Amino acid sequence: MRTRTAALATIAVLAATLTACSEPEQGNAERAAASTSSSAASSPASDAPTEAAEEKPDTELEVGDTFAYSDGLKAKVDSITTITKWGEYDSKPDGDQTPFRVTFTVTNGTKKPYDMDSFGFNAEGATTGGQTEFLYVEEGSKQAGGRIAAGRSATFTSEYSLAKSDGKEVLFTMSRSDDAWLESGSFLGDDPNWTGTIK
Repeated sequence: MRTRTAALATIAVLAATLTACSEPEQGNAERAAASTSSSAASSPASDAPTEAAEEKPDTELEVGDTFAYSDGLKAKVDSITTITKWGEYDSKPDGDQTPFRVTFTVTNGTKKPYDMDSFGFNAEGATTGGQTEFLYVEEGSKQAGGRIAAGRSATFTSEYSLAKSDGKEVLFTMSRSDDAWLESGSFLGDDPNWTGTIK
């Protein structure tokens, strides 16, 4: 009886391990050269990864980092900046809000055109929490849309406002919902997100 119990326990552990190993991943992080070099400089062995780099999940990135999706698509947050110029019909927020723009670049490394309408974007405060509000801004913006040809890159923006009381740290998340991505099951993995300070 004890042998059977031990065998069942072993099977349960193996099943749990296989389940954990088979969790879908959307892709891998490509850390910015600046953060890599600073980490290497602080490490006694420059060619060895630091403990912090090893522990940080691929989906948790900083401004300047790139997320390489498993199918060849890449996304990079270039900057998070305060909006200072406004058009006549732009939705300028109240004085207790910080208006900001997230600028990001998508590179299509697949063999087919990619429809940018399949991407979703979200920003939220990362200092003490805080919800953001979408802003309609024409001046200096380029809303994500249209298709990116295979082998080409395009830069877009997304505009928001955040209460000044919630600080200047922002968490920006990108998610995909195209048919091929949904059918592959990759969407079940964690979405990539970038943390940065509004400059």
